[in-house]
Amino acid sequence: ELLNLLIPQQRPRVPVRQMLRRAGKAIQELKPCFMMGPQAVAQFLAPGHLHFDIVVMDEASQLRPEEAIGAIARGSQLVVVGDPKQLPPTSFFSRMSAADGDGDDGLGPLTTTEAESILDVCISHFQPVRTLRWHYRSRHESLIAFSNHHFYRGDLVFFPSPYPKSKSLGLRYQHVADGVYENQMNHVEARRVVDAAVDHILNRPDDCLGIVTLNIKQRDLVAELLEERLRNLPEAADFKERWEAEGMGLFIKNLENVQGDERDCIYISTTFGKARGTDVVRQNFGPISRDGGWRRLNVLFTRARKAVAVFSSMRPEDIVVDNKTPEGTRALRNYLEYARTGALPVERETDLPPDSDFEIAVMDVLRGRGYEVEPQLGVAGFRIDIGVKHPVHKSGYLAAVEC
Repeated sequence: ELLNLLIPQQRPRVPVRQMLRRAGKAIQELKPCFMMGPQAVAQFLAPGHLHFDIVVMDEASQLRPEEAIGAIARGSQLVVVGDPKQLPPTSFFSRMSAADGDGDDGLGPLTTTEAESILDVCISHFQPVRTLRWHYRSRHESLIAFSNHHFYRGDLVFFPSPYPKSKSLGLRYQHVADGVYENQMNHVEARRVVDAAVDHILNRPDDCLGIVTLNIKQRDLVAELLEERLRNLPEAADFKERWEAEGMGLFIKNLENVQGDERDCIYISTTFGKARGTDVVRQNFGPISRDGGWRRLNVLFTRARKAVAVFSSMRPEDIVVDNKTPEGTRALRNYLEYARTGALPVERETDLPPDSDFEIAVMDVLRGRGYEVEPQLGVAGFRIDIGVKHPVHKSGYLAAVEC
């Protein structure tokens, strides 16, 4: 009766919490699946009035136990989903003093503490933990190989791409030789990223785009410069409208806010670099250099489906690594090296012999037809039995054969 009364009204005068308390069972019959954040659960679902058969928590690495408990109490069964190698719950506590010796990370007068998540609690209490091993996002192995090797112990299973790296596929590195880092911003690098974004919108409108910087001030600078450039570009309005309609709109975010996002192409502004008039990079990379900083980088490195372009005023050798170097700083240096050289201690052409005489027979037939073939093609936990090389583009593959 309450719902029949409220549905014709343009602005129902009954608050949502009261509506769910009085007509919750009827609403559940109409909409058996509720999607809510933990704060919304506390705000709208009065205790004891609605119960769910199953509660699924996503991105659980970012959720504190005390925030999760309210939703857990409203369900009979719990499924907790998350990646312990991605961002933990993070608290930012403002300090009254503006004089911040650590403030060169672009966060201003803030300090960071990391708390235990509901995922950590569940991993330690409930066994067995089920791990998602098949990596589905990256369409070129260079996009995931670094994280797989450094953070996931090579456990992820993914497939070799039939195409070589190019501007629109895989990881590439662009050194900004004249970049200058001052006041937690890098204007030269920001302009390079904006130039690349405009070029992308004009020439690759079929790929959605995200831009990530390593601090907030650089994010704001890139956003301002890009908005200025796109103001008089009619193609930009079409690009934004099209991708926003598909839920994949153009975004410009800083490192802390990109977990859960994915786009075809990701442009990274590494932001940090040499100060004006100096020849060295200051070895402070904000949250990356603190405990768990490598998790932030792992999130960043794995956002793209097709391509990542790294715009950096730093070369890998500008980051000094020794026994005391934080893990995040070391990961940043190694990633820059990997982006520049493409070299990891894994190869897609494994030089392994065929698995069986049958594979050898198939390869002989293909070679007899004039094709170049490669046995056991791939990386990590999955290999294609036979890769058939493209007759014209020798670095690409025409077909994959499973025996």
